[in-house]
Amino acid sequence: MTFAQDLRYALRGLAKSPGFTAAAVLILALGIGANTAIFSVVDAVVLHPLPGVARPGALADVTGDVVSYPWYRSVRGETRATFSGLAAWRQRPLHLSSGGPPARIESEVVSGNYFDVLGARPARGRFFVAADEESGEALAVLGSRLWKTRFGGDPGIVGRTIVLNGAPFTVVGVAADGFRGTAFGLAPDVWVPIGAWPRLATGAFRNLDLQGRSWSWLSTFGRLAPGVSIGQAQAALDLAARHEAAAFPDSAPSRPFALRPTVRTAAGFGQSGDPVVFLATLVAAVASALVIACANLANLLLARGAARQKEIAVRQALGATRSRLIRQLLTESVLLAAVGGAAGIAVASWSLSLLVGMPMPGEGSLEPFAPALDGRALLFSTLLSVATGLVFGVLPAIQTSRRSPAPALKWTGAAPRPLLRGVLVAAQVALSLALLVGAGLLARSLQRALAADVGFQPRGVTLARIDLGLQGYDARRADAFTSTLAERLRSSPGVADTAWTALVPLSGGEWADTFQIVGRPPDRSQEASTNAVSAGFFRTLGIPLVAGRDFDERLDPPGSAVIVNEAMARRYWPGSSPVGARVRIHGGERSVIGVARDFRMTSLRDAPVPQAFFPIRPGEGGALMPLTLLVRTLDPHADAAREVLAAIRGLDGTLPVSGPRSYAAELGAQLVPQRLGAAMLGIFGLLSVALAAVGIYSVISYSVARRTREIGVRMALGARPADVRTLFVAQTARPVGAGLLAGLVLGAAAGGVLRGFLYETSPADPAPMAGAAALLLAGALVASWLPARRAARIDPMAALRDE
Repeated sequence: MTFAQDLRYALRGLAKSPGFTAAAVLILALGIGANTAIFSVVDAVVLHPLPGVARPGALADVTGDVVSYPWYRSVRGETRATFSGLAAWRQRPLHLSSGGPPARIESEVVSGNYFDVLGARPARGRFFVAADEESGEALAVLGSRLWKTRFGGDPGIVGRTIVLNGAPFTVVGVAADGFRGTAFGLAPDVWVPIGAWPRLATGAFRNLDLQGRSWSWLSTFGRLAPGVSIGQAQAALDLAARHEAAAFPDSAPSRPFALRPTVRTAAGFGQSGDPVVFLATLVAAVASALVIACANLANLLLARGAARQKEIAVRQALGATRSRLIRQLLTESVLLAAVGGAAGIAVASWSLSLLVGMPMPGEGSLEPFAPALDGRALLFSTLLSVATGLVFGVLPAIQTSRRSPAPALKWTGAAPRPLLRGVLVAAQVALSLALLVGAGLLARSLQRALAADVGFQPRGVTLARIDLGLQGYDARRADAFTSTLAERLRSSPGVADTAWTALVPLSGGEWADTFQIVGRPPDRSQEASTNAVSAGFFRTLGIPLVAGRDFDERLDPPGSAVIVNEAMARRYWPGSSPVGARVRIHGGERSVIGVARDFRMTSLRDAPVPQAFFPIRPGEGGALMPLTLLVRTLDPHADAAREVLAAIRGLDGTLPVSGPRSYAAELGAQLVPQRLGAAMLGIFGLLSVALAAVGIYSVISYSVARRTREIGVRMALGARPADVRTLFVAQTARPVGAGLLAGLVLGAAAGGVLRGFLYETSPADPAPMAGAAALLLAGALVASWLPARRAARIDPMAALRDE
């Protein structure tokens, strides 16, 4: 009954202050909604990273090295006492020619017990069994997403034939929604058994013996038997690995094996760390914004409490206890938070769709994790709303209710200094400054990365990736296709040049090979980054040759030529030209025919390293590897994507093509963390500045309201309006100054966390710190000046008559 009275009273009170109520609900909706969306992502990525997997805590990844199929089978049999099942898998790209236009899809080649070890259940049909692994039958299990998008969710899909890499495969089942095995940030489109791999193999893999111990290609994981610890399983695995190494020393893995909980690897902790750090940055940003919102709302409630002092005093005089008053005030706060939380669901839904659609570092995506506003997210939102209401309401409720009613009824004397409100303002300023510093560092890093000299000219270049080997081409057809396509495009109006490359500079890929210089003592430490390119590669990208010449199949017999870069020439031929030198590299002895200017190959932050380039030319089989076509237009602002796609379709309408897209867009993908981080931290930082300004405004307004008589007395005794303005503006100096100092410390810490995303920018760069501090200081001055100016306009006589 008492609670119902409190609730009705709270509703009436909030309805009487629509401006305050609307502002509070908006602030809470943004804070709670953003945090609910981030919780949904964290829940899917970190807390529950293996949907559709039974008891994921019992799974352990075998990390350290990939293994051969015979090694896996032997160790699987020897560790049956400690693993209830040991499964193997390998990710492979495939070409799908069924259900729509040709497409490149992601697949996993798996052991027959793969789904059984995971404890997964099919949505339709069946999964593989142990016999499917050895039979070699062309069987496939479809991922739920591919089944729905490519085949329209056809209920009769089981038993249907699809074409993978030009070979027919029979669909035996469909995985459940959300199931993606153990992969991080990747949802496989199809699974095929290991025994069927020879039907899919392309290029050099066609000659590999599945039973050969020299071909290490499989990753493994296992389910611990009941009652077996990871330590016991590790000991059994080590023993089995030693037995294998003793029996087959020539094919023993080069690195030791270690068991790691699969849930940790699946949550990204086994990756480079960037996705998790990036996600943690977003969590910190939205959590900080909510803390700032709570501090701001607490200040607003304190200011509102100042206007209600007489009301509170009357209720105290009529017998209301302090606990009763606190309960009433907390009811208002929690009700306000509940309304804000309800509005936050809409904000969370919008924010979640935005987060799922945005790219992540490392070409990852949140889409495979399928974060959603499920029951856990809604429960989190409810608890967060209640907790938020208590956090921002409890301190104002305690402070408002502890005053004696007599001074409020008499309204005599100046109000005590609002220490609590100053502390809240300082906290808002500190967190706002930290967010702005993080945004400034990422924006400065982005600016420098965009202006960096990468050593070549990406503007005006269009990229298109193809994989002729996956489409079933032989070497002769692949050579003819690449030559004809390049010639057709080169003769097109507006096209300046074309070339092929196995690795695209600044796409993150890298090959390395050791080499020996003929005529010098052997040196095993000599290593170079390698790439396969066609003649015209350097010309198409605007990379000058500083010595020698380009590849020319009329002058260079197969396997005879190599071009090196300046970094390789400086390191291994200091003070002389390497042109004409002979090196043993890439399986043969080659002559250095040219030296290319240094350019950045792997990433923007890596300095040029020794590089060696081999020719892609007819007769050498290079056209069967995954290749990227480079097309430079005469107009650096033009895009040749349409012409490239039309030319490819004119030669082979069934060939899947990745792209085409501009090289500038390709390079922009490397800067996703900086772009998104600067945007997200900047948005929340500016929102926080606005909230901090409102908090400062409420502090000064509160003080002006409580000290009206004092102001009148001062002005009656000769104080000038400028003195009154200075009095109240100076009142903000202490909390704002303390907040700025604390914010600089937090900003430096934020810079350290973001170090991995910064390009040629120090985490302690003074420019972002100075800019953020200046912005906050300006906001604080404006927020304090407005109520101070109002105080300076008070009529002394009216103030002295004030009750």
